Amino acid sequence: MAHHDAWRILSKGSRPEILLAVDFDVTGRPEARFSDLVANLETDHGVWESVPTPLGSTDPAGPGHLDAWHEGLGPDHPPVKAVMGYCVGGVYAAELAARLTATQDRPPLVLLFDPELSTAPTLYWQFHKVMEFMRSTGAGPEIDAAQDAGRHAQESAGDLTELARELVGLFRATGETVLTRAGLDATRRAELTDVFTAFMSYLAGGGRYDPLSRWTSAVAISSASPQSGLNGIRAHLPGTRHDLVAREIRLPLEHAELLRAPAVAEAVAELLAETS
Repeated sequence: MAHHDAWRILSKGSRPEILLAVDFDVTGRPEARFSDLVANLETDHGVWESVPTPLGSTDPAGPGHLDAWHEGLGPDHPPVKAVMGYCVGGVYAAELAARLTATQDRPPLVLLFDPELSTAPTLYWQFHKVMEFMRSTGAGPEIDAAQDAGRHAQESAGDLTELARELVGLFRATGETVLTRAGLDATRRAELTDVFTAFMSYLAGGGRYDPLSRWTSAVAISSASPQSGLNGIRAHLPGTRHDLVAREIRLPLEHAELLRAPAVAEAVAELLAETS
């Protein structure tokens, strides 16, 4: 069975096949999560969700996330009906499904929810959002300086691992000043730094794979948010094919609400039924 440090069981189910969900789920995130989807999903399949990199890692390069999740399934894991991925989780989901295809009778269905690529702009955008959150504490000049340095790092970094390390360094230095002034103690500041480091590791790790060829056999559920998922990829990569996936289901929802919407759970249930 699954190693508990690699997967958490969101629902047990009664069917022999399971669904896997890949995401970076931590306490306090504003976006809906796979546990929200499972709460609305009418299925007898068990659902296992990937566990993020252990907090406390000091190296954004991190371990091989995909290797850890694949090995963490255990040698006697149930057959996998579908692998689902949210945002950059869609990169990992497609690769994991490819590995599982070699070891089971039927290839898993790949379900993507606003899938995104791991790129330098992706890492910087997440850094930018965190810096803007810090600005809400009343900080100004420190945030402006960090944003400028982050943009420079995005433009000059040789690869995603290098960029992730630089952004973590900027987060740590800026947070030490801004969060201390806001009244957070050393323990809480360290916790936030650990979460950000783990997230950068997750994003940078996704850059090891080129998912576009994998996605051509996947189904994507897209929000209406113009900068999210396939919408953002098409907007920022001129010339990108519009048939990035085998099938796309577009819904009038905001990106952050995608996994919480009953309409999405209904679409997932229908897709699972189609492949029974």
